[in-house]
Amino acid sequence: MKERKKMAHAERGIPADHCILCGAKPAVIGICVPEKPETWGALEGKARLFRYCLCQDCNEKPDKAELVEKIIRSELSGGGLTHAE
Repeated sequence: MKERKKMAHAERGIPADHCILCGAKPAVIGICVPEKPETWGALEGKARLFRYCLCQDCNEKPDKAELVEKIIRSELSGGGLTHAE
């Protein structure tokens, strides 16, 4: 129950939200839950979640999952990539 309450909080919009791919006003909020969280910087046995937003146009892109992953991995590595396009 406690975990579901945390997820509900993550699903609410906040004023600073923007599309992770193009920077536009967001239409949807996504949660990325990697299958192997250790490869995303989590300690062994721990989960890692990433919250992101997409605008309507970017949400309709067929390769949106790959683009979102590219941005998240870049941010984790300190690469400074701000948009995948």
